[in-house]
Amino acid sequence: MTAHWAVCRAYSSRVHIVRSEIEKTDHGTFLPTFAKVRASDGKLFCRERPLMPGYLFFFLPDPKRWTDVKNIYGVFDVVSNNERASKVTDREMHRLVMGHITGEHNDVDISGLERERRQTRSGRKPRASRRAREAA
Repeated sequence: MTAHWAVCRAYSSRVHIVRSEIEKTDHGTFLPTFAKVRASDGKLFCRERPLMPGYLFFFLPDPKRWTDVKNIYGVFDVVSNNERASKVTDREMHRLVMGHITGEHNDVDISGLERERRQTRSGRKPRASRRAREAA
């Protein structure tokens, strides 16, 4: 048996805690994320979100030790087949890691910023108040 990557399912709100617990058992982890950029009130906001919520990839140097991960609090399943952790192919892991590095899955929406800029450039002057109009 050779070392390979596998997948576990965890509660999405606990995935960062589970990740550190898995790393304590000498298994490497990978959580693919993407950046979500939005414009609101003339400001840009950037949030990092998981690409596959609730799924965490971990590296198995010894395929017989996958039960170490299964017994961690917060992990409710390891994707397995015939009592062995299912392998994630090297090609698929390469695609995920490279997509993560290059920002292939990032979501940028700055249309709100464009809309606000257009509204301020309309060239229309504000109307004088009623009191100012009557005084003139």
